[in-house]
Amino acid sequence: MKRLAAVVLTALMVLAVAPASPAAADATELTIATFNASLNRSEAGQLVDDLSTPDNEQARNVAETIQRAGADVLLINEFDYDDAGQAVDLFRDNYLEVSQNGAPAAEYPYAWSGPVNTGVPSGFDLDRDGTAGGPNDALGFGFFPGQYGMVVYSKYPILEDQVRTFQNFLWADMPDALLPSVPGTDESWYSDEALEVLPLSSKTHADVPVNVDGTTLHVLAAHPTPPSFDGEEQRNMRRNHDEIRLWADYVEGTADYLYDDDGEYGSLDGDAKFVIMGDYNADPNDGDSWPGAIDQLLDSSRVVDPLPSSE
Repeated sequence: MKRLAAVVLTALMVLAVAPASPAAADATELTIATFNASLNRSEAGQLVDDLSTPDNEQARNVAETIQRAGADVLLINEFDYDDAGQAVDLFRDNYLEVSQNGAPAAEYPYAWSGPVNTGVPSGFDLDRDGTAGGPNDALGFGFFPGQYGMVVYSKYPILEDQVRTFQNFLWADMPDALLPSVPGTDESWYSDEALEVLPLSSKTHADVPVNVDGTTLHVLAAHPTPPSFDGEEQRNMRRNHDEIRLWADYVEGTADYLYDDDGEYGSLDGDAKFVIMGDYNADPNDGDSWPGAIDQLLDSSRVVDPLPSSE
């Protein structure tokens, strides 16, 4: 059994591990980190260009932070996705594996990244401003497909054939979803046609299993939409709540309704080891999130919250 030690880098909204029995004296200590690195760009391909040389100042600062944290498993949010995985490899080769400002080089032989909904045109006027198109009408807010993506780096093998993603799960297919209405009416904010294509995940939700010396750890990675950029209908606030609920149901075993991108239904196995990672844009006390949004995880019987130790 592995003892899981949480490391918070920045923009961490929740990091949780499944309860485990007491570790043996010789157990491996596993360090896990999540980092919203803002390695997103305004145009497709720009991140690949920036990482093609080893002298991008922002990327060097991000890499140094990661090197000094020394995590065994790392999730980076806001890392633009490209189909060929060039950015993932370039950041590893030109930055992580090169000492930054005297920090020890970090070697991550394994990585996973996948497509996201940000910037993917929906074909509908989702913000009801009279026109269809642009970042507000994408399946997730973004100026191009892949913007604000994510990547998991690991020192341990990633079981890629067991990865489950929930990028295409429709928001309307969640029972009792907090779908918005036109303010002051019972009319749905979204048309029936729009609801047939609108996913719940603003980017993606990914269950990425990692083999830690024979123990499978499920890295549950996500980046729910910020609730701050909202109108009176509160569509982002509501979506953020339900994106968080997806994981809460998944680990509690109450997600029989949930289908992954391969068409398989169901929750995480009840005895599975997991860690919930990412930038969840929600706080139990502050901010603009729907009341109780993050408490769906913090109050879960399956979740242990490694409370921050600093002010």
